Amino acid sequence: MTSLMVFTRDLRVDDNPALFAAGSQGPLSCLFVMDDKFVASRRWSPRRQTFLLQCLTDLDASLKQLGACLEVVPGCWSQEVQRRAIELDATSIHVSEDYSFYAQQRLNSLETWCRDNDIVLCKHPGTTVVPPEHIQPSGGGEYKVFTPYWRSWLRAPKRALVGPPTSLPGASPQRRRCSLSSNDHSASTPIGGESHGRRHLQNWLNNELANYVDKRDYPGMDVTSKLSPYLHFGCISPLRLVELAGNTPGSEPFIRQVAWRDFFAQILNAHPKASWQDYRERGDVWNYDDQAYKSWVAGNTGFPLVDAGMRQLNTEGFMPNRVRMVTASFLVKDLHQDWRLGADYFMSQLIDGDIASNYLNWQWVAGTGTDSNPHRTLNPTTQAERFDRDGRYIQRWVPELSALTPTQTINPPLATRQKIGYPSPIVDHHHQVELFKQRRLSANPSGNTPNNSAN
Repeated sequence: MTSLMVFTRDLRVDDNPALFAAGSQGPLSCLFVMDDKFVASRRWSPRRQTFLLQCLTDLDASLKQLGACLEVVPGCWSQEVQRRAIELDATSIHVSEDYSFYAQQRLNSLETWCRDNDIVLCKHPGTTVVPPEHIQPSGGGEYKVFTPYWRSWLRAPKRALVGPPTSLPGASPQRRRCSLSSNDHSASTPIGGESHGRRHLQNWLNNELANYVDKRDYPGMDVTSKLSPYLHFGCISPLRLVELAGNTPGSEPFIRQVAWRDFFAQILNAHPKASWQDYRERGDVWNYDDQAYKSWVAGNTGFPLVDAGMRQLNTEGFMPNRVRMVTASFLVKDLHQDWRLGADYFMSQLIDGDIASNYLNWQWVAGTGTDSNPHRTLNPTTQAERFDRDGRYIQRWVPELSALTPTQTINPPLATRQKIGYPSPIVDHHHQVELFKQRRLSANPSGNTPNNSAN
């Protein structure tokens, strides 16, 4: 009996139920497919690709210590998994559950193929703390509001953690593999892999978690955990993270953020098309102004906090959560651009780009998602006054403003802008927000939510 372990977004040996189960059944072969849908299409930034290659290199080293190795091949995910299962004469395939439209589509296809070929497909938890189907509201379906979900999430029984296997009997030498080397790493980006992720996690828990609740919204203080890339690629088990963080006083606000990740996963599981369709249709009419969109992408809008965030994104593939919301709100509520354009751009740049968290957070900001106030707007100037009052974050990423006082940095006078070559605001914030509200109310005068087109 030979098992095929297919890694996806679970690139670790610790608390990996799929790997643990596959290894307990006897000889196994470990596979990761560089899926053409993502890699060959160049939808990922070089930074994200580098991080993934580092994760795979680290995973391969860990597997070799246990007696196995990782085969990494490019191609169509379903075809490569099937081909390897046939070569091994595998009796079972083990894989972690995932919840995006494409992930569900390819798992359903593999399940049909396994059934036709008398192979057992074993799907395991591991990408979330609580699997989406394990908790539901009393009326069934998914939770549409976070607070009741959070209460249920806290009460929900969690699966037992599993450590790394003590040994893994390899089924056969690796067949072929694509290159795992990369020269694109920058000192400003994290290093991928379970080993680095676990060290980063422990260091952050020991030194920064105590400051999280008071400073997390202040981008200039840089106290966010930056664990999200490791969570996205599964270098760190989300359940292990919650267990470790839970032993630290004052950890609830941080754990709550992990629950938000699960919350969006359960929505996407119920409505996989919500990564491109409005979860709550508002009848919006978008501008599709290419020049305005390009100004936003380049960080040249004349709104310092927005520009700082976009320039950080373009340089590091990262942006603090507070700034993500401000930049997203500006694109949708100020520039009247389709939220999908912004969400797609974030996915093309973010190292931690996650289908559920990215697209459903964008919908939350746009008012087409789970936010109960669809007109909620974040004023980029007042947000800077509250959360970057000394201008530290803005001056780091918009160096044209670095010689100004904090007040001038947040909203430079027109004459100063002209002198230093920083653009004037491309729109009037208050006018644009009022216009956005009027257009949305005109499209939906009753104020009721139209049909959920994500169904």
